[in-house]
Amino acid sequence: MSRFPGTRARAWARGLVLRTTGSGRRRLALEHGRLHSHDREPGLTDLDEVGVVDSDGLAIHYYVVGPPPDEASATVVFAHGFTLAAESFYLQVEHLRQHHPTVRSVLLDLRGHGRTGACSPAVCTIDGLGRDVRAVVEHCAPMGPLILVGHSLGGLAVLAALRQLRADAPDTHARISGVTLVSTSVESLATQGIPQVLASPVADQIMAGVEASPRDARKIREAAAKFLAPTLATAVFKRPTGYDLIEFHAAMIHETPLASFVGFFDDLQEHDELRAAEAIRDKPGWVLVGQRDEVTPMSQSDRLLEVWPRAWSQVAEGAGHMLILEAPGIINNALNRLLERVPAPTRRTSPRRSSHRPPG
Repeated sequence: MSRFPGTRARAWARGLVLRTTGSGRRRLALEHGRLHSHDREPGLTDLDEVGVVDSDGLAIHYYVVGPPPDEASATVVFAHGFTLAAESFYLQVEHLRQHHPTVRSVLLDLRGHGRTGACSPAVCTIDGLGRDVRAVVEHCAPMGPLILVGHSLGGLAVLAALRQLRADAPDTHARISGVTLVSTSVESLATQGIPQVLASPVADQIMAGVEASPRDARKIREAAAKFLAPTLATAVFKRPTGYDLIEFHAAMIHETPLASFVGFFDDLQEHDELRAAEAIRDKPGWVLVGQRDEVTPMSQSDRLLEVWPRAWSQVAEGAGHMLILEAPGIINNALNRLLERVPAPTRRTSPRRSSHRPPG
């Protein structure tokens, strides 16, 4: 997984120094500046298309790897988690590039994240994220089978998009051949996981800083770098992880605008996507979770399986919330199995479908 393997204790010691010392923050700033470079890993590389699409008046940045829509056997759309960016799925994109070259990978930076950047806290909602996913799907994947992948907050975005598409764009909803939800909740997390990190007194000060003077906001930003980055990071990684991935993850957190912490706070506590049950009920897919996930507990995956009868599940032993970096093979395997089930292209002389055996 990493080019610089080491023990978890050593990696975390370095990671904490990175976030809490002046020289460490300078190094983090350099790492932050190298995000989205598209020519280095960790991160997306060798992109075939980059662009923006309008969603609620916001310019949502998207990234594409693979053939154009009319040549792709399927399109996999990735929605990232809170304080992350499209870059976080680089291991899954590289897997598809190597093993499924006819598959089109589409990723987006959700509102308030990555290159899409800051937006008003008022529009930082799960429903808004669903519209972001929908806008990118309609622009980048106007035809052919679709597989939607969501991690954490991105999983909620995918569920919201499914619900919206079923109501407003049934033809697009019908093209969805599979869904993979990674470390995703379906019910309110008011007393669990990440909302409790964001409800701490230090986080309250950070949230109050959105309307502060530039000088005070800069100080509050330093508090965010010192507190939120290590706190969120230590809550997500549980398996031994290389230092390069720790820097990569911390840089994405550090990049997240203060307005996003404020804006998504209420929805992270109170929003549920049980209304999406009808929109996902008949779709095949996967529910994947880390055994030691403290952000979206395993109980949430169990609840998701209750309302999604066609889903298969897998628990990653010893892993935490950042499954896409800690245990990428589990997500890659789930994608393999879903792609096996995608209908063969209709342009073949003798159309046929792949086996419909349960994946796994």
